[in-house]
Amino acid sequence: MLSTLLGILFLGIVASTHRLCLSGDSCFPRSEVLSAFNKSIGGNFTLNVPPGHRAIIPTRPTTPQPVQLSLKTIRHVWASGLIKDSYEQINWETCTSSDACLIPPNSDSSTCGQGSIPSYAVHATSSADVVNYMKFATTYNLRIVIKNTGHDFAGRSSGKGGFGLWTHGMKGISRDERFIPTGFTIAAGEQWSAVYQYADDNKIIIVGGDSPNVGAAGGWVQGAGHSILSPAHGLGVDNVLQATIVTADSVERTINECQYSDLFWRVYIIGAIRGGGPGTWGVITSITYKAHPAVPCAWVSIANNASSIEENYALVEKFVENAPYWADLGGGAFISIYPKFISFLGIIPNATTEELKKGLPVLPAGSEANYTEAPSFLSFFNETFAINNEVVGMNFVMSSRLIPRNHFETDAAGLTSAIRHGQTFLGSTAYTQPISIVAETPARKFQKNATSVTPAWYDSLWHVIYTTTWPNNATVKEQRKAIDGIHEAAQVLRDYAPDGGAYINEADVYEPNHEGSFWGTANAARLKDIKAKYDPNNVFQVWQGIGWAGASDVRYECYSQLNPGGVSLVD
Repeated sequence: MLSTLLGILFLGIVASTHRLCLSGDSCFPRSEVLSAFNKSIGGNFTLNVPPGHRAIIPTRPTTPQPVQLSLKTIRHVWASGLIKDSYEQINWETCTSSDACLIPPNSDSSTCGQGSIPSYAVHATSSADVVNYMKFATTYNLRIVIKNTGHDFAGRSSGKGGFGLWTHGMKGISRDERFIPTGFTIAAGEQWSAVYQYADDNKIIIVGGDSPNVGAAGGWVQGAGHSILSPAHGLGVDNVLQATIVTADSVERTINECQYSDLFWRVYIIGAIRGGGPGTWGVITSITYKAHPAVPCAWVSIANNASSIEENYALVEKFVENAPYWADLGGGAFISIYPKFISFLGIIPNATTEELKKGLPVLPAGSEANYTEAPSFLSFFNETFAINNEVVGMNFVMSSRLIPRNHFETDAAGLTSAIRHGQTFLGSTAYTQPISIVAETPARKFQKNATSVTPAWYDSLWHVIYTTTWPNNATVKEQRKAIDGIHEAAQVLRDYAPDGGAYINEADVYEPNHEGSFWGTANAARLKDIKAKYDPNNVFQVWQGIGWAGASDVRYECYSQLNPGGVSLVD
């Protein structure tokens, strides 16, 4: 039916094979064309309106009055990914403060701009919707913008003037006995909270994200996918058995070690979707993950208040010294470091609390430590990450560095000093935005040349993250200053550990030498070859992704406006 429709639509507009067509351009499909397309896909074509304006429920272009919802309701569901035209960090809804629709608005007289939110989107509930979206978008050379839940710290699921695809409505989890070990297939729209419950019901463990609301088959896994279970079971990409993906030619492909192995994997051939970055290779419609036997877990939560910054970092140094031993036990951890406070959450699968205690440093007197033996991973998750509500509806950016093992083993004091020095660039926000130490890197045994992530993942022990925020009424100059702070914080670690790398999903938005940091030179070269084969026209493009058109391209004007300066964005 769609092929017939597109033939009719060509009578009204002839698409260029090269020129990008954005919403508002004269080349953008007319209203009657959009209405016909909407009818052809069962009314799943929606008008995107910023949450701060009026609508947060999918509305058809023919609906004159979108539904009004209260601010309380908006904030209640924001983090869940249920709002089709919102994002966890509002700076990815805006295009600097001059083109925004904030909640609450800066003032009573504030205008409400569209910002970086695509003006239109297809609310996909099936693979057929995705295929039809791709046919329409490529026919008219529209800017393709793919969103799952909107938990993207680099803003790649939004896009000014874009034509959006929302995959959150694609649901389904099933067991697949064809795989050995058993595989579990997860549709694009499922979130980790549902997947973990399904896994527990089936007495297995699936390596997944720390947030219950993040999509289980979206950008998380395409970027690498770290998990508190990664030291014991590898990254998300190490656990992918198969995927289905709609590529640039609007064809849905099943990719695995036997079919389209360059997009997936074969021994010594890099798999593009296994770490090549989100929004770059096609639209993932499902992922099949490896299942691990369910085991009990030992976990601990530690909190320590220090009387001074020096005392606090003396404890940080103890954790640095102890990190190799903890990792060798298969322990994962999440550490928050404020100037005078540290919290530590750690878990070791299939261990007792006595075994876990042996993996920890000697704690200062007065530290609070609570040890628990959980009957399952889900039990641990529900008592920790599931109730640690994400902060949403704020301006938020980060920078990070993967720190290789050798620095922990040979220079604990120097590494501690570098981490501390980076924190000084955060200014007063260091007391509200801690350094996050994500000790969720995979053991070396999981590196089998089967993924395209930077090899530094398999040689590192800590993923160190700096974050910052700014108020809604901040000027562009003030926003740049905040971004420059975390950029310089990460630069301290880039200089200290040039043998490290960065996690593409939680990196400095203005990461220098991003190809080397995200993938490594050899992997990036192979990814470019795969990109040329499956997407020769680069219809899938995201900021600093393989095949992107560069910072000067019109797609990235919102990013370029906030470049703090001195950052080369040329490949």
